[in-house]
Amino acid sequence: MRACSSSNQALLTAIRREPARHGLDGSFSSMTTFLLGLDAGSSWSMLTGFQEWLVVRLGRGHGLTWPFLVRHLAPGGWIHLLTKHADAAAVITLHRLLRDYFTIRERSGGLARILLDHQSWMVTQDWLQLDEAEPDSGSQRG
Repeated sequence: MRACSSSNQALLTAIRREPARHGLDGSFSSMTTFLLGLDAGSSWSMLTGFQEWLVVRLGRGHGLTWPFLVRHLAPGGWIHLLTKHADAAAVITLHRLLRDYFTIRERSGGLARILLDHQSWMVTQDWLQLDEAEPDSGSQRG
């Protein structure tokens, strides 16, 4: 998996430096579309844990996909219609987050740590109720 991650990082670095050389216009939309294609081509294993890692970083957004989480983490937070400036900031944020994610994931046990951190975050959420609710005694018929 390390060689795969290293080659992914090299490709992402090349794309960041010269997006047009890879058929991209440099926008957040084209970059996320390209990454989703790469991930699909790896049987959805290239970015395993990325969404979970972003949720823990943001502290919310469990139901969001990683492109939305990245936009929430970009300077200025979520902006519905990306301005040229916000788009550029989102692309820079995406590349920084991917670099940090792959650095952590490549460590021994990195993916397991990412998933355990996410699980630990999940169980602290009020909306996650693992215990079965007590039946309402007033609604029982005798």
